[in-house]
Amino acid sequence: MPANRYPEIAFGPAARARQASVGLTRPPEAGEFSLEGTDSALIRRADHFVLSSVTETGWPYAQHRGGPAGFVHVLTPTSLAWAEFRGNRQYVSVGNVDHDGRVCLLFVDYPTRSRLKVFGHARIVEPDRDPELVERLRVMGERTYTGHVERAVVVDLVAADANCSKHITPRWDRAYIDDLTEVYRRHIDELREG
Repeated sequence: MPANRYPEIAFGPAARARQASVGLTRPPEAGEFSLEGTDSALIRRADHFVLSSVTETGWPYAQHRGGPAGFVHVLTPTSLAWAEFRGNRQYVSVGNVDHDGRVCLLFVDYPTRSRLKVFGHARIVEPDRDPELVERLRVMGERTYTGHVERAVVVDLVAADANCSKHITPRWDRAYIDDLTEVYRRHIDELREG
């Protein structure tokens, strides 16, 4: 298994100098790399993430990606994939990946105040090149997408970091709140009827 390249990618000389200036040191080696079970679970629960790619001018470019929980597939402990659908038709992220496949994905699970950054090399897979993969990616949790898939994106991961939960405000979606309050609603209805 390859080593986690997170320290190499994230901690350049300037970051290490800043760390040293406040008395911090970060390990030069992070051990072998593969997604932990909790990391895979967070990704499978995600209904969105932020995709950062590298423009041809060298600038970072961040783009939101979303879908039903389960739209991002953990293919292996070191690879992810998702189906892409028609969007704003600017093709900036896709063009960036065509030019330089380096990407970073940021997943945030607000109820658990967890976040995960993964770095990797993305590649675009056209539907006619791997129809079996595209069919697999249509299954998104409990849903199956039947519309037109423009392409698939596969990311071969090289690093991950699940860092601190400080300053993540817990948030819950409507379905969670409805499930949580259903018991109270039923009780109130029983009191009204009784």
